[in-house]
Amino acid sequence: MCAAAEDSGETWSRVRRVCVVLRTRTDLSRVLDVLRAIDGDDRLAIFWTVNEGSQFGGKLRDPLALLDVRLIDWELARTMEFNLVIAAHTDDALGDLLGPVATMAHGTGYNRRVLYRTLDLDAPVGLSTAELVRDGVIVAAAIGLSCESQVEQLCRANPSAVPYAFQMGDPTWDRMLANLGSRERFRRRLGVTPGQKLVGISSTWGRDSTLGYDHRLVNRVLAALPHDEYRVVLILHPNVWTLHSGFSVRGLLSAASEAGLITVMPTSDWPAALIATDAFIGDHGSVSVYAAALGRPFLFAGRGDDELVKGSTTLDFVRAARPLDPAVDLRDQIVDVMATYADSGVTQVARQAMGNSGESLRLLQVRFYELMALDPPAQVPHPRRYAPLEVERDERGVTSFLSRMSLTIGPDCAVTVSVERYPAALAEHHRPVDDDRAPVLVVDEHESNRDLRNTAEVRVRSDDNDADTVWAWIARTVRDSQCFLAAGVHESRLLVGTRLGAKWEVRRTGGAPIDSAAVAAAVYHLAVEPGCVMTALEVQVGVARSTLAITRVSANAHSP
Repeated sequence: MCAAAEDSGETWSRVRRVCVVLRTRTDLSRVLDVLRAIDGDDRLAIFWTVNEGSQFGGKLRDPLALLDVRLIDWELARTMEFNLVIAAHTDDALGDLLGPVATMAHGTGYNRRVLYRTLDLDAPVGLSTAELVRDGVIVAAAIGLSCESQVEQLCRANPSAVPYAFQMGDPTWDRMLANLGSRERFRRRLGVTPGQKLVGISSTWGRDSTLGYDHRLVNRVLAALPHDEYRVVLILHPNVWTLHSGFSVRGLLSAASEAGLITVMPTSDWPAALIATDAFIGDHGSVSVYAAALGRPFLFAGRGDDELVKGSTTLDFVRAARPLDPAVDLRDQIVDVMATYADSGVTQVARQAMGNSGESLRLLQVRFYELMALDPPAQVPHPRRYAPLEVERDERGVTSFLSRMSLTIGPDCAVTVSVERYPAALAEHHRPVDDDRAPVLVVDEHESNRDLRNTAEVRVRSDDNDADTVWAWIARTVRDSQCFLAAGVHESRLLVGTRLGAKWEVRRTGGAPIDSAAVAAAVYHLAVEPGCVMTALEVQVGVARSTLAITRVSANAHSP
């Protein structure tokens, strides 16, 4: 092993040195996929260093410490000789390092116009002369391109660099394809139950991004979707976390988190969340392109034309994608795009960025070992599985709902109450509905917003307690607050009392388990509906359906 060679004092003649150079957290995600082509070779010693030239380079050392890499300072790296230097960015500072440099894009290609980096309005960042050339010499010995159209881009931006280009495919895309079979595992990790739809939202950084263009979009999506039918997961560009700090990001998303938002952490294998989705909303960032390429029905929510160069695959994708309309109900748009996306052709446009599908690790292996003048291993490595998703969410779950109920009576006189629930934490973003189902505020006692507790029409104590404790709490609650109905859990039953003195025990006799807040909302609807008999009830919440038996409690039974 390389470590043994060092420890025993043997010369480096038997070991090739590889240096991985990072500028931002985004580089890290791509590099980890790229390194799979060589990281199992015991003839290689892999060093890591951080090129501090970016405002987004901060906090890189924390994830690198978790990876337990051999990290060296930039100044030390400049004094060493390497057999291969790998960078998921282009920068003339790479010319400070001794050894053949292989560069590549850290996303789905070379798409952005970043004038302060390129000094050329028509050159994409990563392929400009300002980045590729130092003292008249091309810095990179190998320039990785993922598809044929990028050859044309390089020809326009810097023809002299074309001989150094090589087709490398897209290892991030290939790894996604290799992990598609784990979709249901990813969905379980995100708390998505059978029958629910998972809507993904992504945002790159900058004013033209999803959240830069509409910082309330996440809240509006959560407010528009029935909580029992949908889940929402957010993937933020690592630069957002670096620029604003995790503390500020969590603060900005606090209301959304209380409404059920799942946020993927920047150190996580984010493509696993993308694979788990059923529909996607995003901007001109690479995550959006990958989502659409996977066939996820896609709505474009940012701007971005001004930030993308002509001839880029992402510009073609943005122009082909269906724009999200802020004036139209978000739920209707999501439902409609899921129904019509297959015939839109957007997936095919997105996949133009992914050339040589399934071949990336072989192509990278060939080029890297050529640069190192070393015979490659006999086997080409396969893409790795994704690690368990690291996410943040409110583990208590949503504790306040605006519940809309409707009652139907079947031919056998069976009563069914359908309950549709929306997070009350985002009430300001709810669109008015033109029907007679006024929403009812149902609040769990774990709710920390006192205003919601004090104005609730239904209050629920979801923790299990003995019967006397529950009845005592119900009596106090309907007496001392403005709620009409209070309900608490006792073993397998829900005990219910109203301001008018009625008391019932409710237990499930069939169907799927349904949480106590949804049952309390259904019982409330029966209690205020004229002429309804409180004996049996079917409750429909999302795709879950449950049969309940309702028993009136005598005046003195368990009375406080």
